[in-house]
Amino acid sequence: MEKALDAFDEKTEASDNARSEQDTGAARRTVFCANVFDVMVRLYGEPGIASLCLEAQTSYAVDVPSLLFFALADSDGHGADDGEMRRLLDRAGEWRSLFVLPLRHLRLTLRQGRRNTAEIEFYEQIKAAELEAERLQVRRLADDFLPLEGPGGLAARYLETISMPEPEAGTLVGQLRDAAKAVSRGFPHHAH
Repeated sequence: MEKALDAFDEKTEASDNARSEQDTGAARRTVFCANVFDVMVRLYGEPGIASLCLEAQTSYAVDVPSLLFFALADSDGHGADDGEMRRLLDRAGEWRSLFVLPLRHLRLTLRQGRRNTAEIEFYEQIKAAELEAERLQVRRLADDFLPLEGPGGLAARYLETISMPEPEAGTLVGQLRDAAKAVSRGFPHHAH
């Protein structure tokens, strides 16, 4: 009987530990989702990252906010299965098509023709609106990402879905991973 109670106690303790780890994982994911845009901005500002991202955007139609989101999720130990990831990309793609890309097109068109103070101010307003549209895209990604669980490697899987060739994709993921380590301190639960 005593052995049966010991086994019961061990199972109960194991169950409590698993539940505690799950709660901790959910809490970490909540913190990640709440802070991801601010940390993304810092990641984008790391030396060489902006130029890498813009080159990938121009050459391979990379959605930079989604890529940075996935790179930071990888760095912070979060994941999603392939089906969930496709749904995330579909929803982000809808927003991007409706708001981010039209604003970007308008901004790039205006950038070439600015002639007076009013046009320069209008250009700056469109640029700010494009950044806000990207922030909202990331907010939507974070909201949809919050309840998900699954394997990591999101940034590499994203680049695979858009058919970015190797070695470019692997190089980009590696450089993002290295830079993400420097900025992941922006997630309050890290004790670096």
